[in-house]
Amino acid sequence: MSYPTPADVTRTAEALTARHPGLCRLSTIGHSRHGVPLRMLSVGRGARHALVVAGAHPNEYVGGGTLLELAHRALGGERPGTVWHLVLCLDPDGARLNEGGHGADTLFGHYRSFFRPTADEQPEWAPALPRPRFLPESRALLDVIHRLRPYIQISLHGTDIGGTFAQLTRDVPGLDRTLAASAERLGIPVERAPLDALHWPTSAPGVFVLPPPGAPERPTAFPENAHRSTWLAPHAHGGVTAVLEVPVWAATGFADLAPHPAPEQRLRHWAERLRDYAHTVRGHYERARPHLPDPGPDPGFSMRRAVAETLRVCGPLADSWDPAHPSFTPLPGLTRARTASIEGFARRTPLRAAAMLLRLLEEYAPAPGTASQRTELEALVARWCAAYAASFTATWVPVDRQIEHQVNVTTAAVEAAEGHLAPS
Repeated sequence: MSYPTPADVTRTAEALTARHPGLCRLSTIGHSRHGVPLRMLSVGRGARHALVVAGAHPNEYVGGGTLLELAHRALGGERPGTVWHLVLCLDPDGARLNEGGHGADTLFGHYRSFFRPTADEQPEWAPALPRPRFLPESRALLDVIHRLRPYIQISLHGTDIGGTFAQLTRDVPGLDRTLAASAERLGIPVERAPLDALHWPTSAPGVFVLPPPGAPERPTAFPENAHRSTWLAPHAHGGVTAVLEVPVWAATGFADLAPHPAPEQRLRHWAERLRDYAHTVRGHYERARPHLPDPGPDPGFSMRRAVAETLRVCGPLADSWDPAHPSFTPLPGLTRARTASIEGFARRTPLRAAAMLLRLLEEYAPAPGTASQRTELEALVARWCAAYAASFTATWVPVDRQIEHQVNVTTAAVEAAEGHLAPS
């Protein structure tokens, strides 16, 4: 089974609306920066509203399939009295730059179609930067939240290698039981120390709750502040947001709470490796610069910006891990799970930059003059993908299991929040 593409999801939503006109409504909530309609499927009747968002990060494919299964369950009577509002794809422009990856069954195949926009081009995070940017997609989502006043927003996310976990903007008691039970049954490890939730308190295994304003949240290399993101918008109406992660490839090391026997040595090692990897890609970037798209509306320039920004963050990220560097930030709980997350970032971040740079050369400079560099970059991406997967003994999680797990945790979050936050 492959992930459904945004076009597949839209076609299915249209078919459901035609088949169930009394229960399904397909609306346009706005348009993307390039004019693509942002579609939302609403299923059911009632006074309570649950909002589920797919495609906030266009390289994370699982959300579309999860939405379709949620729609079918809602039509079958899941949570009567609740209207499920399903945003089919929040970043369709970015999704178009990831076409080709929905059927990949290897890490190398996944990265050969990879695109991840800069934070200021991500609808959830753009408003959260030191210089906030409200994209049309961000405004469309915020307008929906203001109009519907959902008691819960679910944002569907995924990771390449790791485990499953949930980030909550306020605690939702009871969610952890379903997350743990579903993960165990489907063979997915529960990630215990993700860097995305570096300073978020743990309310239960794999469940992390946003710290108060002003407290540290993420590695200092990332400037985004979750308290200014679209995740916090439901709080104005007494609601909550749950961000649900599921891996494409599972790795049990991300669930290992045993103390690492030599944590400082491990931190120094991965700080140096990240610097070395970034240096390699930066050399390729400088070499490729004359062939890259110029500033302008062409989607290729968004990819060029993403390469440059991904490389920029590597240095500060490595410095924040390095005990010998003045920017070192002490890390809580140096378990094997924590060091696995650090290794994952050290491998993943420069790999993303290399993969996007390769695509830029292939799509914008396929001339003989770049042939040798394209060959070198393709070999580099293949080598790094193989080492990344082998280091964690990563195992493929079939798409239907990824979807099933995300559906299980989504419905559990909606049910748990309904008991605490929803209007009666």
